Amino acid sequence: MRRAESSRSDAVLIFVHLYKTGGTTLNRIIEWEYKLSRIGQVEPTWWRWSYRRIMRWPRPRLARMEVFKGHMPFGLHRLLPRPANYITVLREPVERAISDYYYARRFGGHRYHRAAHRLSFEEYFIQKHEHNLQSRILAGPNSHELFPSVCDDAILARAKENLAGQFLVVGVTERFDETLALLRVILGWKVKRYRSFRVAGNRISKQEIAPTTLALIQEWERFDIALYHYAASLFEKAIATHRESVEAALLSIRKARDMTPLESRYYWVSSVARAAICRAHSLL
Repeated sequence: MRRAESSRSDAVLIFVHLYKTGGTTLNRIIEWEYKLSRIGQVEPTWWRWSYRRIMRWPRPRLARMEVFKGHMPFGLHRLLPRPANYITVLREPVERAISDYYYARRFGGHRYHRAAHRLSFEEYFIQKHEHNLQSRILAGPNSHELFPSVCDDAILARAKENLAGQFLVVGVTERFDETLALLRVILGWKVKRYRSFRVAGNRISKQEIAPTTLALIQEWERFDIALYHYAASLFEKAIATHRESVEAALLSIRKARDMTPLESRYYWVSSVARAAICRAHSLL
């Protein structure tokens, strides 16, 4: 990471939640690590409206926040009266496409729920999946748009530059426990309890995808694939820099997952309640 690491006491934390990357689990952890009244939550369902609403908050309210999180493009730091650090988690693009489709099939409130039941995975990917979304979101605003509507080499380069220069931690979904350990080391999080949220149990594996469909995804998602490999390299460098501390933190992270069924249920209910309070507070 090129920029100096700032403690969470002197900088705002901005979590850019990329869709279908395990961000819901990370959101629930953040809500235990910070005061709910100090978290600015971008409403997940109507995120464009919610993000623009936060952009119009008065400076005193923006200054009170310790964290901003949710589906949003890179760039919020430009509006804040205090320094800011970014974090995010990227996912291997083929896995993200699979997760997107099966989540839409499982979740009745998804805007493409009916379409996902009508369309095959390949048809859904072509017609409904937002292609190279990770690159476009992390590239940030493009003239009058919140983020670019299409991706090209310039957008990819901008996303890479932002990751390298502005993000304190770049994690990867496939190594989520290590990502949490890195966050624990760099940001001083406690992560006393942790369980996964919104994990689709009805999905197929990457190995079950037809070779022609896999080739199609790899072609259409080539910018996100390149960005993911770049993010993974940043992740590896950060792990190497903090190896001993991360290994020690990883033991605590794995212990945090080791809950009895009753403890897990209590954590889930409590986390859902805290999430509701956080959302309500941000909507006031």
